[in-house]
Amino acid sequence: MSERVRYALLRGVENLLIVGFVAMIAMVFGNVVLRYAFNSGITASEELSRLLFVWLTFGGAFLVAREGGHLGMTTVVLMLGQRGRWWCRFAAESLSLLCMVLLVAGCWTQTVINIENHMPVTGVPMAMTYLAGLVCGLGIGALNLQTIVLMLRGQIGEDELVIGAESEELSAFEAQQRQEARR
Repeated sequence: MSERVRYALLRGVENLLIVGFVAMIAMVFGNVVLRYAFNSGITASEELSRLLFVWLTFGGAFLVAREGGHLGMTTVVLMLGQRGRWWCRFAAESLSLLCMVLLVAGCWTQTVINIENHMPVTGVPMAMTYLAGLVCGLGIGALNLQTIVLMLRGQIGEDELVIGAESEELSAFEAQQRQEARR
């Protein structure tokens, strides 16, 4: 797949998530205004906003995984040598792939079970909720598999062995430690 196609697909996913987020905000806010101002509401907006929220959560998880932005223990991994970093990254990708296999299997089972069950107001199949996890699991699993293959081929650079974001508290603590060391 060419880089232009990948970029276009990624932008498409991002734009879909933005549109979904705006739609969810509009539905929830509109329903709140209708309830408080007019003592009425749009009943379908609750179901649809809940469904959108699930899709936004899983879609966001995929995008963050694509960018390597999930929380990680980068401080600990950076203390290791190159071989230790390689093994930590390999273990993280392998365990994540295992989790995605379990997620896909579970979501597939729930999708099949709930294909005939419909939401009471909109009539949308309940399977649409579980389909979000299925799609996300397949996407992140594909990213894990791609990384594992690249690692085994030796095509991952040393600078790519440590991924993830530290927590904000740890970053603030490290900044405070550096500031105190300067005094």
